[in-house]
Amino acid sequence: MSPWNFLNKDLPDANLPERAQFRATRCLPGEIAPYVLLPGDPARAARIAEEWFDDGQLVMANREFHSYTGTFKGLPVSVISTGLGSPGAAMVVQDLKPLGVKAAIRVGTAGSVSPNVVPGDLVIGTSAVRDEGTSHKFIPANYPATAHFGLTGELARAAKAADVKAHLGIVHTSDVFKGPALADEVTRYGEANVLAFEMEAATVLTLGGLLSVPTACIFSIDGWVANVAQGDTAPDASARDRGIVNAIDLALDALVSFSAQE
Repeated sequence: MSPWNFLNKDLPDANLPERAQFRATRCLPGEIAPYVLLPGDPARAARIAEEWFDDGQLVMANREFHSYTGTFKGLPVSVISTGLGSPGAAMVVQDLKPLGVKAAIRVGTAGSVSPNVVPGDLVIGTSAVRDEGTSHKFIPANYPATAHFGLTGELARAAKAADVKAHLGIVHTSDVFKGPALADEVTRYGEANVLAFEMEAATVLTLGGLLSVPTACIFSIDGWVANVAQGDTAPDASARDRGIVNAIDLALDALVSFSAQE
């Protein structure tokens, strides 16, 4: 069955006043579980609900924000797609606290800027360079985008237990996938021991900190940012897909472990 078959059902009216208060998700308290995955891609959200959740059900589809709820190893979990880039991710994270969410993990893809991080590897982001505009609308640049220590630790422990190669370190978040300064940025941030580039983590981590919602991030590496800077934007799809399966596995196991400490 295609993941998009989840959409072939009647959904509540997203424009009802009580739903419109949750501007991105249009979900109501009780419809979203306390533990949440945040992929960018709506199709990946559907796949997670279908292949990983027990009894995964579509709760709401509003623009690029598709929300599913089910269980994993007995834990109530949801997955909400954020779309591409930081503005949509910010809107989703702003909805999480009033929806009763206790922890959220961004599960996405990223490009490597380190020779030691190869396609198919995982990166667990400990913090993010705030080289995007969205988070700066909430707090000045001297506030750090830092992953929740406990939740990040559970990701690291899950990777070790599963014997999955996962690098811990800083990631770089930008609003631009390929801009004129990218080649210089790859050199500068690579020399500063940044591991990977992506487009949402800094905003997710910053708002998680501001709103007291534990947040963390894990990425499947889909290629080299230096190649993108030279005009080769094609990802290593097979390596990316292997990595994303591992990332989802680890993120869900981390949420189960983290919930046991609550």
